[in-house]
Amino acid sequence: MPREGYQDDQRRAAQSIVRGVSRICEELGIAIIAEGIETIDEYHCLHSFGIQLMQGYLFSKPQFEACVSAETFVWPDGTYRMWLG
Repeated sequence: MPREGYQDDQRRAAQSIVRGVSRICEELGIAIIAEGIETIDEYHCLHSFGIQLMQGYLFSKPQFEACVSAETFVWPDGTYRMWLG
């Protein structure tokens, strides 16, 4: 099998797992926080599954001395959302 086909199969399997876990958590009222989001494609995929709490390099490089404030943060799709828990 070509390497691209293998990677597509792995990606499809990973998406199926995340979609399933997302549905289970939604039914149980469990909030999901997706970590390690590095690409806009990952963001869009997770957002399409209903996952809205995310963190990772796509949003901000690691910061030890300062954090992005909820009042000034803009999501990669250009929107602003504030989550209060």
